[in-house]
Amino acid sequence: MFQPSTQKYRNVRPKIDHPAKEQPRGKAAAPYMQEGTMLGRSKTFLIEKLIAGGGFGQIYRAVDVDRNEILAVKVERERPPESARMVLEARVLGELQGVAHFPKIYYIGHYGDCNYIVMQMLGRNLTDIRKALPAKRFTVHSTIRVGIQMVTALKSLHDNGYLHRDMKPTNMCAGIDSHRRQIYLVDFGMVRNFKADDGSTRQPRAYAGFRGTQRYASINVHDRFDQGPVDDLWSLYYSLIELAEGNLPWKMFETPDEVAQIKKNLRFEDLSRNLPVHFSKFERSLRRVPHMGHPNYSGLIGYLENCCRFVDTNAEFEWDDDS
Repeated sequence: MFQPSTQKYRNVRPKIDHPAKEQPRGKAAAPYMQEGTMLGRSKTFLIEKLIAGGGFGQIYRAVDVDRNEILAVKVERERPPESARMVLEARVLGELQGVAHFPKIYYIGHYGDCNYIVMQMLGRNLTDIRKALPAKRFTVHSTIRVGIQMVTALKSLHDNGYLHRDMKPTNMCAGIDSHRRQIYLVDFGMVRNFKADDGSTRQPRAYAGFRGTQRYASINVHDRFDQGPVDDLWSLYYSLIELAEGNLPWKMFETPDEVAQIKKNLRFEDLSRNLPVHFSKFERSLRRVPHMGHPNYSGLIGYLENCCRFVDTNAEFEWDDDS
């Protein structure tokens, strides 16, 4: 039997293909843009400093040198999946210009290996605001008023045919200056168009991958059903509970199955000690919406407005005293 000689191979080391090391993204990466960079066709927007970073992109403070106006610049690398996310976000925000609770866009451009959007400067997100409070939670009146504004925002988004698919307090930001009592919905990199060209609702997929953030995801999302408008509202519901209570009971659980089971077993009375009992009607209304059905937005706002009868609606928001 022939046996090949291995003598000449003894000093040859096998070649192993190692996967390329993934480059840091977002807040973990070095700044995508340098301070002093001028952006825009007419070099109108001056980058001042990096102020925030997310999973994919970075946010910079900038100034419009012609109008002396402070703006924000969202920057993402021109590579998958960042490039696709920014194109999607620019398209959605472009369709919602002039609509309440959506930031204004001033310019969309490309610089080096980055895409960027120049937009209205906003204040802190609601998670950061909550965590900075001594009680680590919002007052009831603030929670309810946030809810009213965000139901209004979601109705506008859904009417335009889009699902947000990542509703959470981190993606809700307070306005600044004269817009301090306005809440804005941000981060549209995970949106999906759920309507066909004729305006009808698309047929749901038999199986959908998990999209969103586990802590705020609806039970439908946990069960891998295709998302509909009501799933954004469920995520808003959990967000409002967290803002009012300071926590959600499944925060410390890690596996999706554990979190889903707790959500299935708990009702409003198990989740909230601070919100008025009338808030439970918000939850019951969501439970009545069929999968891919059309929520009663005006009814949801009405339930929240009824809650305001029991709180001081003239009180200041927690962030009204911020500098």
